[in-house]
Amino acid sequence: MKFDKIIYSIICLFLISCRDDMNMEQMPIVNQQPYVETTSYNVQVNDYVPVFDKKPSRTLENVEKFNIETPLRCSVDWETQKLISLQPFDRRDFLLERVDKGDTLPALKVDNFSFENKPVDEVLRILFKNTGIQIYANDSSYKVISQKEISGNLSQVIDLITSLGNVYYTYDNRIKRLTIKRYAKWNLHVPLSNDVILGMEDALRGADIDDIVIDWEDKVLIFQGDVITENKVRNIINKFAIENYLIAYDIDVLRVYPKSLESSIKWMNILDAFNKGSIKLSQKGIIGRALVVSSNFNKDSLNEFLYPQANIVPVSSGTFIVPDRWQGRFDIGRCSRETRLETDLNILNQTQFYPNDKYVGKLDNTIVLRTSNGDIAKYTVPSRLGDNILIIGIPTQYFVETTETIIPPNAELVVLLSPRIIKIVRPFEEQGK
Repeated sequence: MKFDKIIYSIICLFLISCRDDMNMEQMPIVNQQPYVETTSYNVQVNDYVPVFDKKPSRTLENVEKFNIETPLRCSVDWETQKLISLQPFDRRDFLLERVDKGDTLPALKVDNFSFENKPVDEVLRILFKNTGIQIYANDSSYKVISQKEISGNLSQVIDLITSLGNVYYTYDNRIKRLTIKRYAKWNLHVPLSNDVILGMEDALRGADIDDIVIDWEDKVLIFQGDVITENKVRNIINKFAIENYLIAYDIDVLRVYPKSLESSIKWMNILDAFNKGSIKLSQKGIIGRALVVSSNFNKDSLNEFLYPQANIVPVSSGTFIVPDRWQGRFDIGRCSRETRLETDLNILNQTQFYPNDKYVGKLDNTIVLRTSNGDIAKYTVPSRLGDNILIIGIPTQYFVETTETIIPPNAELVVLLSPRIIKIVRPFEEQGK
């Protein structure tokens, strides 16, 4: 009896489901009101069902802009900035290691091995002839090398040959294969500090090393690179190890629309709007102008000066950190609130700090504004610790690629840079070295 009830219940549920499906099929797919044809979204009317043009497959913008370091890099506390802060640091925490070395080579000896004017892959094939180990070289046209009478352990000889050929190798003992390649995978371990991690990343980007992944839990920067990249990274590590200061720049980037199409921002008025001596230096670039201003000319006072004259659109705000006298790079798009015309813009800066000069706290700043199309402007301006740098007069239309635009010709880019110093504090036993 219970079994019959179960069967009956199942049949009822099936019939209800079929009825619902039939009702769903009878329901109108869209509302009675037809869709309005909107050419800006490429929508066509087809029996009240919108038809879209197929777009190229790419990562959706909201996912493309996801960045785990945004809370660290893109939030600037302008109210509590410290001109000088201390950073505990131990150079021994830096470790650059390859992660794709493979298995250990066989314990073989090499005696008096010589070669002359041969590509590195051919040299290795000659060396491993009759050993049962195959050489796999997928890249084309390897460097031609020469060397006389090499002797030693097999691993030492391979290290020398691949070093001469500017390549790396991995060995798979299971299939007896030695693979040579131009690029290797690297892990760069850094001291346990977010500031140092950001500083290292910005220094790498300043050296045009872009494909970087950060493991924030283990404090590791992960990237791929060739021998040139490896040498750049080792130079940066050495720079971090010997320098006593990191230079941090807090940045605010604005797009400014004058309230009248016939007017422009009256920048000359800042000479009267601020205390005498607040504007310390002015340098004209190929496009735009850089001003060195005192600390009372900050984000808030800049906005107060601009509000009566213009509408202000925030573009980007964030921080980048580099070693003293090393070039760093801040990508506007990494901290942009949404896609803007200016998100292709990079700010590169190389600064030298003089803590013990007769002008104590002097900074020599070399600032370059760059897009994928090349450099826009370059400014070389001296400043003092506590000063800010204001870049003005770069037309927003510079970033427009079409012949017509809704951006008025008097709209301009405004960049405020506020430098501060991070002093490296090393362990006591290292300070005496």
